[in-house]
Amino acid sequence: MQKFRKSSGWALVVRGILFMRFGFLVLFMESKTIYGPMNFLGIILLVSGGLYFALSIMLRKSDKAWFYGLLWGIIDLATGGYVMLNMSRATDIFTDIIGVFAIVMGISILVSSYFIPGYRILLYINALVSGSFGFLILTNPTLGRLDFLVGLYGLLLGMFVAYSGYAIITWKKKEVEKSAAIA
Repeated sequence: MQKFRKSSGWALVVRGILFMRFGFLVLFMESKTIYGPMNFLGIILLVSGGLYFALSIMLRKSDKAWFYGLLWGIIDLATGGYVMLNMSRATDIFTDIIGVFAIVMGISILVSSYFIPGYRILLYINALVSGSFGFLILTNPTLGRLDFLVGLYGLLLGMFVAYSGYAIITWKKKEVEKSAAIA
């Protein structure tokens, strides 16, 4: 279990850094075309999906929860593949993709809070923020501020995911240090 936790923690850190870069790209892009951020989003999803897929396959014999990482990897690979292969169609529905992704992230974070009781409050807050951003992005009638919402969501999501990965990596160490201090 510790091997799975450490591997998935590093995968989350990489994913968080990629999403922070995506948020910066959308917030501070100079051109008015959306092809650059969409291309980067497709790459992020393909890289993180491949990472989760590979880690899950490697850990399938040593951990019972390997299937969840495999499922997440397949979803990311399919979404990233769609974005990369249908760039013009994906740019037309860019905000819908991000909005739906934010809502799915909110739901998955809410589900994962059941398995990580030590960070449950933080996960509840992030699930609420992610779901709210998704709802705002999908229902926002003004297109002028949409890239700001998408960029801000990418930046916040990236920071939270990277922190969550770090927390998962160091979780066992903290637990061992607390039990040693008590004894």
